[in-house]
Amino acid sequence: MDSDAMGLFDLEDSPDPPSPQVLLMTDQQRVEIRSLFGQIGVGDAAKQFEITEELTGKRIRSVGELDSATAHRLISGLRRRIADSGKTRTGNSWDDREGDTWIDRL
Repeated sequence: MDSDAMGLFDLEDSPDPPSPQVLLMTDQQRVEIRSLFGQIGVGDAAKQFEITEELTGKRIRSVGELDSATAHRLISGLRRRIADSGKTRTGNSWDDREGDTWIDRL
């Protein structure tokens, strides 16, 4: 092996790795998010930002900061919230379970 040859993992002339491209939220996602917030009755921007952080784990200060992946998580979370809104919660996980267990089927 030639000791003067550059090794594969030498760092000296390595180019910087490309930065990942962030895809912003689509117009369709924006319309759907607006509709879902309307369905849960939240029109206040501050409350919408609070719910966005709660459902996605990402704090934003403007709608323009919302990327496509985070918007997707927000849409899923809002849909779940709407689906669960009509259900009565007792605080007891056994009573609040979604489906029957083998005991229920006996």
